[in-house]
Amino acid sequence: MDLKLKNLKTYGTQEEDKSNLKKSNSGFVTNFCTNGIDNTIRRGMSVLTTVLFVAGENAGAGLLTLPHTLNKTGWIGVPLMLIMCFDAAIAGSLIGKCWLILEERWPEFQASCRDPYPAIGQMAYGSKMKSVITLFIQLSSIGSSCVCLMVCAQLTSDLIDPDRVLSYGVWILIVCAAICPLMWLGTPVEFWLAAAVALGTSTIAVAILLFNIVKVFISLESLPTPSPTNASTISLAFGAFVFAFGGTGPFPTFQNDMRKKNRFTRAVTFGFIILLILFLPLAVMGYLTYGSSVSTNIINSIPNGTHRIVVSILMTGHLFFASLLMINPALQQIEDKFSIPHTFNWKRVAIRVTMLCIILFLGESVPRFGKLLDLVGGSTATGLAFVFPPLFYIKLCSMKNSSWPDRRISLLNKLYYYKIILLGIVGGVCATIAAVITILDSLRVSCIENGACDAFEGITDDR
Repeated sequence: MDLKLKNLKTYGTQEEDKSNLKKSNSGFVTNFCTNGIDNTIRRGMSVLTTVLFVAGENAGAGLLTLPHTLNKTGWIGVPLMLIMCFDAAIAGSLIGKCWLILEERWPEFQASCRDPYPAIGQMAYGSKMKSVITLFIQLSSIGSSCVCLMVCAQLTSDLIDPDRVLSYGVWILIVCAAICPLMWLGTPVEFWLAAAVALGTSTIAVAILLFNIVKVFISLESLPTPSPTNASTISLAFGAFVFAFGGTGPFPTFQNDMRKKNRFTRAVTFGFIILLILFLPLAVMGYLTYGSSVSTNIINSIPNGTHRIVVSILMTGHLFFASLLMINPALQQIEDKFSIPHTFNWKRVAIRVTMLCIILFLGESVPRFGKLLDLVGGSTATGLAFVFPPLFYIKLCSMKNSSWPDRRISLLNKLYYYKIILLGIVGGVCATIAAVITILDSLRVSCIENGACDAFEGITDDR
C-alpha cells in the first residue's frame, strides 16, 4: 500500500494510521525516520544554536550582492526586500508548524528524520510531491553551495594570489579540496560550531564594510548615478533577494535536530531579525555610495587596504562554513535513499565526494556566480522558501480526522498565505526566465572551455 493522497484522506485513528504506515511496502519508517540515532544527536540543539543555523546559513553570498541587487531595482527594492524578509520568516515558521502537525498525527515522525521536508510534502500531497521536494532540495543545495564556494574561491585568490598566477578555475578546485573532509560530518548538530563561525564572521564583516562605505559616502560631493531599471533587472533582483532570505530548504532539518521542536518559530523569528539588521543598512548604503559602479561583490567596491583584506578573510571563512550547512540536507537525503548508516563510514565518504565533484563541475561551467545566484534564487529556492511552506500548511490544516486536534486558519491569514504563494510563483517564473537568458549569453566564459578561466576579468564580477 503506497502512501498516496487518497490513503491519507481515509486514515482512521492514530493507532490505525500507525499500523498502516508500518505495513507500507515503501518502508515508510525506514525511509523517513530512524530511532537508531546516537545520544548526542537525540539531545538536540537549543533555540540559540538553531538561531545561529538559521541566520548563519543565510548571511553569505546573498549578503555581498545586495547593494548590486538594489542597483537593479532602484528604491523600489527596499520595500521589496522588507516584504521578502517578512514573507520568508512567515513561510519558515509555517514549514516548522507543518512538521509539528506530522508528529501530532503520525507518531512515527517523532523519531529523528533525515529528510523531513519531503516527508511533509508526502503527507500533504502524496508520494509524487515527495519526489518534487527531494528534487528541489537537491538542486537548491547544490546551486547554493556552488555559489558560496565560487565566491570563496574568488576571495581566496584575491588574498593569496593577487597577481593571478593560478587561474580562477584552479582556485575553485583548491577550495573544494579543502572543504571535502568537513563534508564527511553527519548532521547539523555535529557541526554547530560551523554555524556560529558563519554568523560571527559575517556580522563582523558587515560592520567593517559599513564603516568603510560610510567613510566614502561622507566624502562624496554628489550622489553617483544609479543604473536604469527595467522588468528584466527587477526580475533578476527578485531572484537575488530570494537567495538572500530564502534558505528555507534546510530549516526542517535544523528543526528536527532541536531539543524542543515547538520552539522553532522563535528561532526563525530571531534569525530573520538578525538578517534584516545585517542586510538592510549594507544594501542601502552600498547603493547610495556607489550607484551604477557598485560591484556584484560589494567587497570589490571598497578601497584597497587592511579593512578590505580583513573583510575578505572573514567572508571567506563564512562562505566556507556556510556551504557545509547548505549542502547537508541534500547529502542526508541521498544517504537515506541508499540506506547508509548514520555513523562515519566509507559509503558516506563516497557519496559526499561525488556530490562535491558535481558542485565543482557546475562551478567550472558557469563561473559567473552572480548569474548562478539569480537562477537558484528564482527557481528552486523560491519554491522551497515561499510556495511550498504555506501550500503544505493550508493542506495539512484542511485534512480532518476525529482523532486529530482541530486546526483552523483564519480567512485573513489564509489570504496572506495565498499572497505569499502567488508572489513566489509569479516572481520565481520571471526571475528564472531572466536568469536563464543571461546565463546562456555568458556560457562562452566557461572555465572548462576557456583554459580554466585564465583571465579573471568579467568572470567574478558580472555587472
